[in-house]
Amino acid sequence: MKTWLRIIVTLLLCALLVIYVVDVGSVLTTLRNCDPMWASIALLAFLLDRVLMSYKWGLLLAIRGYGISLAHKLMVYCSAMMWGLALPSTVGADGIRVVLVRRFGVRVDDTLATILVERGIGFIVALLTAVASLILLRSMLPHDAVYDYALALGVAGLLGAITILVFSFTDHALGAVLRLVPSRFRDSKAVRLLERLHEAYASLASDRPRIAAFSALTLVEHLLVIVCYGLVARALEVPFNPVFIFAAVPLAILVSRLPVSLDGIGVYEGIFIAIMALGGVKPADALAVSLAARALQIVVWFPWWLLLAARTGVRPPIEPVATPTETSNIRTTT
Repeated sequence: MKTWLRIIVTLLLCALLVIYVVDVGSVLTTLRNCDPMWASIALLAFLLDRVLMSYKWGLLLAIRGYGISLAHKLMVYCSAMMWGLALPSTVGADGIRVVLVRRFGVRVDDTLATILVERGIGFIVALLTAVASLILLRSMLPHDAVYDYALALGVAGLLGAITILVFSFTDHALGAVLRLVPSRFRDSKAVRLLERLHEAYASLASDRPRIAAFSALTLVEHLLVIVCYGLVARALEVPFNPVFIFAAVPLAILVSRLPVSLDGIGVYEGIFIAIMALGGVKPADALAVSLAARALQIVVWFPWWLLLAARTGVRPPIEPVATPTETSNIRTTT
């Protein structure tokens, strides 16, 4: 979807929420009830989430022979998220991460490979937690058959995603893609880059202990995000049923990944409000929790963006991604 259309959809969804779903005055009242102590705990939890995200990304980089400090990975990760808020959605936080981490000596194909694996495993874990959320909703609302269809679709999607991910690591996957390329382009620079990318991508699966650790930490990270939202609700003194917040966050995250609006704004809030309402939370309170969580995440990202900006400058990292020419020797950044 084009950027301008996503902006229109984002504005439309936000307008619909404000006009027909929530009362802005009630949202502001809930936000003003914020408990500083619990807000600080929630902020630390969001920081722990970013640390965990950066650490597990480092496990994938380590398979490719890179040793980058946790502080530098945090700078790259959080800076990419900050730039992703300001730059066109076509650039994307992941694209910015590719450019930023090159400054620490990481090849483009290696970064792309780690991001693809990170996204693939992350999507599977997101589907897994979403299926668990649907099971919880089905148990809490046994007379609503709509969850049966959603649960069946979720399980089918999970099995399909696992199959595709496993297949993508094989030479058959690369061969299937290359068969689609006309013969006159087989020796092109783009095809050679694709082959190098798949070689780096497939090599990540060869280190099973690190991949297993990465997968387990990804699940922990997804659960930590749910805890973060629970802490935000506690900070705003919003009463909630833990079962429904466990269901709401994964489902809202999964649906908001659809390329409909900017950063899932409006989509995430709509799903989150609808599910929390099933647990008795008022729409205004649910929206306040979502807005406060977004704000706390930006507060976490901002200092790391400043640190990297002080080191490399504040110019937006939108240089074109060129074919890597560096050697594949092991690099270490401290």
